[in-house]
Amino acid sequence: MTMIISETLELSKQAMKVVDSRYLLCILLSQRIHQLEKGAPPAIDVDPDEYSDPKMFLKLALMEIIEGNMEEQATIESA
Repeated sequence: MTMIISETLELSKQAMKVVDSRYLLCILLSQRIHQLEKGAPPAIDVDPDEYSDPKMFLKLALMEIIEGNMEEQATIESA
């Protein structure tokens, strides 16, 4: 459990370097998690079995932001 929390905190710090605003980060994460809950495919290459559990959507969304794939996903969703 402690490993999951520390890993999520580290991912959050890395995502803050990309987004620059904790409020925008919160909005992006919330929107992306809702998209994943509705069945949107991951925007990065991951093991589908590892990230099929909704509890892992936060980590997946953070990784997508860090890798810079959120803009691509937002374009796909808005089209």
